[in-house]
Amino acid sequence: MNLRSNLRYPFVKYLLEEFSGTFYEDDLTSLNRLLILYHNRYSFTVRRNNVGEFITSYEQGISGPDWLYWWFGPSKRVRVRQVKRRTAFILRQNREVIEDLLSREDYGTEKAIYETLTSISNWVQTLSSEAVVDKLLDLERWKKELELLVRQIPKPGTATKKVPRVRASESFQEQFTDGNDAERILKFNRLKRILLTERWIVPIGDTDTYRYCKQSKGGRLYVAALYYVLMEKGHIRMTTDAPQIAASFNSWLVHDFEQSSFVKAFQAEELSQFDGREGNARTKYLTEVRLLLRDF
Repeated sequence: MNLRSNLRYPFVKYLLEEFSGTFYEDDLTSLNRLLILYHNRYSFTVRRNNVGEFITSYEQGISGPDWLYWWFGPSKRVRVRQVKRRTAFILRQNREVIEDLLSREDYGTEKAIYETLTSISNWVQTLSSEAVVDKLLDLERWKKELELLVRQIPKPGTATKKVPRVRASESFQEQFTDGNDAERILKFNRLKRILLTERWIVPIGDTDTYRYCKQSKGGRLYVAALYYVLMEKGHIRMTTDAPQIAASFNSWLVHDFEQSSFVKAFQAEELSQFDGREGNARTKYLTEVRLLLRDF
């Protein structure tokens, strides 16, 4: 989102986003909602133009009942409630970071949003479990989500690198943390040998592309878990957003997953669910991949 001073966010579009729960997918979308309302404050409120009063009013509103979302499924209702409470917690406990944002002339730019989200993430990383009484906030998961979210947002002023389908594996191997190209190639080849041995993939002719064999239910989560464990072990850098991560896999891995679903598997909220906690539905994927890469 990049708001301009002469542009107002369409009211109907705002209502659609609000009633669909889109504004509460994560901390970024929730921050965007706050900025949209602030940017359109002359249209949406009769209050005077005062940052402090706006923040107080916003915190009161977002802390209210969630009756608007009664028709959502249980997991989505919990997620909406969680993101709203996280935002309210920020407004109560670290009000200054939002005041600083709204006091900037460029408050709606990508640069301002990136810097604010980074500040919020850095602050949340310092919190202890004793300081956060509300267990719905899920502090440890919140820390992971914010860290991944900040890493996935392209830094202002940097162009998004497009990954071509040709020369497939080259773009993927560039994510490895090894010092030079030769070492990265060796590590990527070693990874492919492991996947070939365990029948995760099979080669397609002489094209340096591979058919992904785990196409059944949960197949895309195995790929996401593979990426998560490689990142967890420090083998790859977390420097691209979800579409770029998916593109780097698509460049050498042929599968039948719907593209938007495949991209979603690499979003910050999705990756943060591989936390290894007992009872987590994704624990089995994480366990299998860790076993797969135990000697990698």
